[in-house]
Amino acid sequence: MHLLGRPVPGWAGPVLRFLAVGGSAAALDAVVLSAQIAHGVSPYAARVGSLAVTVVYTWVLNRRVTFRTTAPPSWREFGHYLLTALGGMVLNYVLYSGLLRLGAAVWLAFVIGTGLTAVYSFLRYRAVFAARR
Repeated sequence: MHLLGRPVPGWAGPVLRFLAVGGSAAALDAVVLSAQIAHGVSPYAARVGSLAVTVVYTWVLNRRVTFRTTAPPSWREFGHYLLTALGGMVLNYVLYSGLLRLGAAVWLAFVIGTGLTAVYSFLRYRAVFAARR
């Protein structure tokens, strides 16, 4: 892979793809979160719902796009991904909720929680799909 005419290290491709998938997942997450809040759901409960939607979305795209897994999907793999994602979702939710309690705006708490869990998530998801290539 080349970027601006220069070779890119082997890890850079998956990282760039993860950022693209993560960006689209964050957009979906924000839409689901804001729709729920607009319909009267508390910001805390709405966050649980938006995280649940995005975990399925990211499983599909991370396996196909980020890590380019060729093995067929399975319930076992999804379960492993879900358990792995749970750690990131808990971390994300704790950061989000803590920032809300400190008086931060919903969108600031969303961005900070999502951004800080991205590194953790990439490293954990890479381990899930490494064995499935």
